Amino acid sequence: MISVISFVLCLIIIGILYRNMIAWEGDYRISRGQALLPVFLGLLSVPISFIFALIIGLCFRSVTGFAPSEGPALLASFNHALFSAAMSEELAKLLVTLIVLCIFRKKMRNVYEYMLIAGAVGFGFTLIEDFVYSAGLSGLVMRLPNITLHTMLGLAMGRHLGLARYNKVTGSGSVIKEYLLAYFVPVLCHAVFDFFAANKLIHAGENVEVETAEIQRSIYIGVGMVLIAVIPVFIFQIYLFKRLKKNASNLVALSFTGAGSTKQENTNA
Repeated sequence: MISVISFVLCLIIIGILYRNMIAWEGDYRISRGQALLPVFLGLLSVPISFIFALIIGLCFRSVTGFAPSEGPALLASFNHALFSAAMSEELAKLLVTLIVLCIFRKKMRNVYEYMLIAGAVGFGFTLIEDFVYSAGLSGLVMRLPNITLHTMLGLAMGRHLGLARYNKVTGSGSVIKEYLLAYFVPVLCHAVFDFFAANKLIHAGENVEVETAEIQRSIYIGVGMVLIAVIPVFIFQIYLFKRLKKNASNLVALSFTGAGSTKQENTNA
């Protein structure tokens, strides 16, 4: 029941936000197909991420001799956050985003539309992830404050993918750098957040008969790490979407339409 509630809340909250983001583009907005397809395909990025996580986990074990979730609590928290979550999930979302962008390549007009597509993939990912992991009330309470995290990571990914195409068309900057940033910026942000928010210290009291003072201290540290991640990200997402609304027109102005002719004019000059 909690999973269904989480799914519905995610659908309503991010759905309203996504609709507003589309409206911020102005008079010439993406089509309904462009808006909905990345959300639906974003649902598929969750099982795809499981496959990537399995492959990355096997590679990690073959090199280190142990799984990412094994070892001392903090080390296991970092390895799990980076190798089992961030790298696999962002790679899955990047793959789906590139597929959608290829489908609509001729219709994509500016950097902002790239951000909308990638953000929508993150929206779809969140729908499934929140349904799966919000199995209890505590899970729902923990995930709800940062419900737009995957959408924000998608916006960052889409921005750099859009800039890569813009730089390629206009010759104004590095294309390869933007493609690399499109993957590694979300991975870094994702890994840092999960390291704090999903650290293994908060589970130190599980499967033990007596909680010692050391275990209680570990739990307190773990809870503190969660608060360090959740509260700033909750505040940041409010700031980010307000800033996105304000700067949407500037991102729309980074247009691919006519950019090729502009490049040719600059070359001739």
